[in-house]
This record gives sequence, C-alpha cells and structure tokens, in this order.
Amino acid sequence: MARNPNPAAAIEAAWLITRARQSSPNLSQSALAEQLGITQAALSKYETGQREPSTADLQRIIGHTDYRLELSLRHEPRTPGIAERLTLPNPTPFAVSSLHLARRLPTQLSPRTGQLPASPQDGPRLEEALLHLYNIRHLLKDALRPEQRLQRTYEQFHHERDRDLIHLVLPVGAGASQALTVLARAIDQGTTRRPAAGRRAAKTDPGRPRISRLVWAHIVCCLRAEEALCRDRAALLHEAQTAARQRRRAHDRAEELARLAAAGHPSAIAETNRAAANLEQARRRSAALTRHTGPDDVGTAGERYLAAELTELADRARTLYEELALEPAFHTWRAEHAAADPLYDAWLDGPLRTRLEPPVLYPDKHAFYKDHGPLATLWREALDRQEGGAAPFGSDERHVFDQFERRWQVTIAAPTTGDPRAWPKPEAVVVATRQPDWPLGEPLTPVYVLADDVNADWAAEVIAAMPASLAEVAAGLC
Repeated sequence: MARNPNPAAAIEAAWLITRARQSSPNLSQSALAEQLGITQAALSKYETGQREPSTADLQRIIGHTDYRLELSLRHEPRTPGIAERLTLPNPTPFAVSSLHLARRLPTQLSPRTGQLPASPQDGPRLEEALLHLYNIRHLLKDALRPEQRLQRTYEQFHHERDRDLIHLVLPVGAGASQALTVLARAIDQGTTRRPAAGRRAAKTDPGRPRISRLVWAHIVCCLRAEEALCRDRAALLHEAQTAARQRRRAHDRAEELARLAAAGHPSAIAETNRAAANLEQARRRSAALTRHTGPDDVGTAGERYLAAELTELADRARTLYEELALEPAFHTWRAEHAAADPLYDAWLDGPLRTRLEPPVLYPDKHAFYKDHGPLATLWREALDRQEGGAAPFGSDERHVFDQFERRWQVTIAAPTTGDPRAWPKPEAVVVATRQPDWPLGEPLTPVYVLADDVNADWAAEVIAAMPASLAEVAAGLC
C-alpha cells in the first residue's frame, strides 16, 4: 500500500480546477468561464464534480489559470524497489526504527505517547495528500541515490573510504521514508472509510476524509528531521575534509623540518619533536572522523560532491517541510505541543533552527540521571532519599523564561561534588529545569539538556551573557 496507494484515492478533476482557479489571483469563476467560452453554471458543475471533463478539456481549463497540468506515464514495476521496500506498511503507529530519526522527533509523536484528542482542524483531503505523497517519494528516491552510487563504486574498486562513506550516509532518507509510509497508510485508511455513495455524492460531500492532525504533524516533523539528517551528514563530511587538510599540512611541515634538521639547521632540530606531535594529533583527529586510520586520500574520494549533494537534499526537504507546515492541522498541533516542549517548537523554525538535533527533553531529573550515569554516581544516596529538589545537582546559574513566560532554572552539572565551574575537563552538562508553579507544584518537572560535554567555565560565561530567553540560551550553547 505504501508503494501504490488504494486506486480509490485519486486526484479528482474538480479539486484540480478549484485549486488552480482559487490559487490564481483575481480570477473569479465568471472571469474564467468567460475566457473558456462557457457559462459560469457549466464551470460550476466542473468544480463541484457534477460534470467530469475529458483530459483535453481539463488541460484547457487549467491552462487559463496561473497553473499548467502535466501528465506523464511512469513505469513502476509490480516488484518493489529499494525505496518501496523501505516504506512497507508498519502495523505500529509512528514506530521509528532509525535512532538518528527518533532523536529528531518530539516525544508526543513516539509510539508510546502518540495519542492526542481529535481536532476539527484536520489535515489536507486525500487528493492533496496524494500530491504530497508523490513529492515525498521523489525526495526519498533521490535521498537513496548517494548510498546506491557508493555501493556500486565499492563493489567495483573495494576502496575503504567508499565503505566509510556508505556507513555515513545510511541514515539519509530515514525521515522521508517514515513520512511516506505514514502518509500512504493514512491515505489507504481514508479511502477505505469513504462512504459507498454515488460518485457525485462522494465528490460533493463536505465531510470527505482528511488526514488527521496528529498523523500530519508526524509527517511534517519527519521531513524536518530529514533536513537535519542531511545537514548532519554534510557537516561530518566537511569536518573530515578539514581534518584531512590539517593532517596533510602537518605532514608536509614535519617532512620539511626533517630535511632542514638533516641539513644541520638548529631551529629545525628544536621544532622537529613539536611537529611530530602535531602530526600525530592531526592523524588521530582524522582517524576519528573516518572510522579507520584516516587514509591519505580523504577529500579526494568524492566527499566534496557528496557534501554538496546532501546539502541540496537538505534544502529540498526544508522546502517540502515549509510547504506542508502551512496546513492548519500542523499549526493546531504546534500550539498544543509547544506548551509541553517549547524548545522543539524553537527548533522547527526558530532560534534553534541551525542545531542538528533538538534539545533532549526528560520528564524529570531521575530520567536525566538514568542517561547520565557518571553524574549520578556521586549523588546516588541523595537521589534515593529524594533530595535536592527538581533540578539536577550542580551550579544554579540563572533563571530564564520560555515563550509562555514560564520560568526555567539553568544548572551546570559536572562529575564533581564541588563547584562544577572549576571542573577542568569538558565533561559538564547544562540543563534547564522548569520551575513548579507554587504552591500547586507539578507531578513531573521536565528537564532539558541544553549542552553536553562542554567546559563548565565557558558555559557559565555564555549563560550569563545571553538574554533571559530559554531558546536564546540554548542557541548560544550550540
């Protein structure tokens, strides 16, 4: 079903004509009918579905608007391809198999908590959803091409760097695949629920099926996550190229000094050990970014082209996200979800847009410590006695506010019982804890991780210099 939606889910001529005319500025029904040489009543019958135009008439009608109708016959074998196998229907709503994708989706759209009350502002009708499905499918097929190309190259040349790049691009396409699967399933379910009335009654029925707003929110957030996945992989490629350039410069410098030292230059002899240490550091850095030992050809095996390709995919995913995010159903979901997860809302298109992942949100500090075991070791007894308040143990830096004027406490935690700001290693974690509304309190006090593995003294300076905005502080710590 995810590959070929139910045949009952068809894009109808009435919807196409109405959409094209209404989306063309200053084009009324009477004006379009006059240009076509037909009566307004005849055009009205086309728009309401009471009369079905031929393909030629449909092209002619839309041709007098600001749009054009393009028809194509696409070969699509009955045997699923790679893109279709990745989008087979999943019986579990919103189940996400990719950890890279799961980190970029809000908790309210996870399999455990993907339930919200119904809303009168549902998503688009099935006809429009079909158009979006085709656009997402095109994006997915293009997102899978880098891996397919690298697979063919590796099979031909067996180059280790190509295998590194295959592993690097594996997460690409996970967001588009998830969005396509969920949308195709929703279209199939919507068409099977359509009442078995006559064709004319079905077209004029104002209660025709729509995509529910929770499903639509999941689809839109998956596209936003797809953009972030592509940018993340492109950033890793740029880092690997930068490290490779630094390693090559360090290698050239070490060889130059070795030649000078062999010639008896005193200054070169003194600098030789330092150059060797710099070269070893550069090699380790390059090796850490390339999975193996940092081969000498990093930067020449297609990384530049691949980074540009991933950036283009990210831009396409962003454009598609912005188009689908215009639906009222998504605005309704955002208004509801922002109250529970304000920084995810800021990550969608706000101050945190440039972050590759949204800040992690925990329901309370005990869930935070469960994922940060080294920080919890020193405070185990106090945690067992339920001491320390709602925020994790550490240095309370300042209070900030979210867009709802709710107060959050920013704390720096480090693996020490002393002042975290004096901890020398970059192992501090910056968290923001929502302050309960006293005297009522709150059953769960959420905790955000604003920054992980940072220098505590640097983080304290950044926090003090930022405005009293939760999103601005989180953006400053990126």
